[in-house]
Amino acid sequence: MVLPVRGTAWVAACVSLLVGVAACESILDVDQGGVIDTDDLEKAGPAAVPNIVAGVVGAYQDTFDDIVLYAALLADEMIVAGSFDDDEEVDRRRIQPSNPALTGGLYTLLHVARMQADTAVALLQERLVDPAFDSVEADMREGIALGKLYGGYSRLWLGELYCWSILTGMYPETSPRLPDARIAQARLLLQDAEGDAGPLGRHDVRLAAIVGQARAQLWLRNYAQAAALAAAVPRDFAFWSEYSYNHEEQFNEVYMFTWGDAAPIEWTVGDGTTFQQGNERFEHIDQFVALNLLDVEPEGYTAAVSSTPVILQKIYSRPDSRILMASGIEARLIRAEAHVRAGETTEAEAMLNDLRADYSLRATVRWGVEPPAPADALQPLALTGNLRLDLETVADERARELWLTGDRLTTSRRLRRDATVYPDTINLFPAPKLGVDGGDDVAFPIAELELTQNPNLAPNQACPAGQIIGRWR
Repeated sequence: MVLPVRGTAWVAACVSLLVGVAACESILDVDQGGVIDTDDLEKAGPAAVPNIVAGVVGAYQDTFDDIVLYAALLADEMIVAGSFDDDEEVDRRRIQPSNPALTGGLYTLLHVARMQADTAVALLQERLVDPAFDSVEADMREGIALGKLYGGYSRLWLGELYCWSILTGMYPETSPRLPDARIAQARLLLQDAEGDAGPLGRHDVRLAAIVGQARAQLWLRNYAQAAALAAAVPRDFAFWSEYSYNHEEQFNEVYMFTWGDAAPIEWTVGDGTTFQQGNERFEHIDQFVALNLLDVEPEGYTAAVSSTPVILQKIYSRPDSRILMASGIEARLIRAEAHVRAGETTEAEAMLNDLRADYSLRATVRWGVEPPAPADALQPLALTGNLRLDLETVADERARELWLTGDRLTTSRRLRRDATVYPDTINLFPAPKLGVDGGDDVAFPIAELELTQNPNLAPNQACPAGQIIGRWR
């Protein structure tokens, strides 16, 4: 199949190359005009290097907005605003492995981004000893660091989003890996990215790699290690996934689906009145409206199903709006959770209130959101010293600070998998939706097309044994 990936499109537009990968029997069997080969890299010469690196970045950007959209549906940050059966499966948390929108979108794009990154690293490392490439050595080393960064983040998402996952193409695997194993793999690659980026002076890449490692350690329940890593990240650090106004294929798809410039709006925030979506109401809708993050039924905006009220998100208000990939704010939230788990309530409370104090100013600067009325501004909070209640408070702060970045799903699933707080205490997922055959999926399955094409998988291995549609874990 031909894969519509921004990154590969950019490479093809810049230079005629093939990105070489080992022959693979999987969903990543692609037209050989879309991949890189060592011999062709030698023919193109050093001029190819910047374009290969651009392809890595572009492939990740292409999957990241899909991640944000589908994670928002599964975590109930948003609802489907039209009659789209494939997307409604996600919204209702009863996902079929055969879902074509997920197969051709989220699943394939994420695996392509991972393979692009790994392939670029291997090719650029190979060329470091080639005198013909001496003039672009610094570019190659920077590309290697970026490839490891994006390869690491792609693996983080595979662990956080999927019940289990398997790699093909570059670094193929013979069996699927469970989330913790995939996250541990991501951590090691991000550790390498940190080490490679520092000597190059790419401190943005180095810090993004540290945030990724801290996120991995948080998932792996190594809270002290997560906090120690996060403490090295400045509060004002931000690493963005960038989008372009140049062409519709390079637009931020969160904007496209929620603002509906080219078509009626397909994603919106649930206000509890849409029966076909189980009357889903976003848990934080009232606070977000007060903070001017949401606009309720603005004039001139219509959903694909006109009876669905449009609740317009306001942080991605342009086709080229950036999405936050890693930040000092996330690092602080990681530290706050570590303090809560260590019984250090005073420290956690101070850290959260520090973020609340200038949240609206940051929202105005970053996204152009109007400041709230003084009465609606965030006020200091008080933690209780109770582990369950305080972890829920930290999760609520993450829901606002990291809204529409994919985090709400990963935080909800991480806490759902934590035997110390679930099932008796914390479950951020709502009950299955009534009247619309709602399920209780909290993760995505391996796509059916992968199951049928990959000889290392059986047709019944969409998720580990014991998991079924409506109960993917």
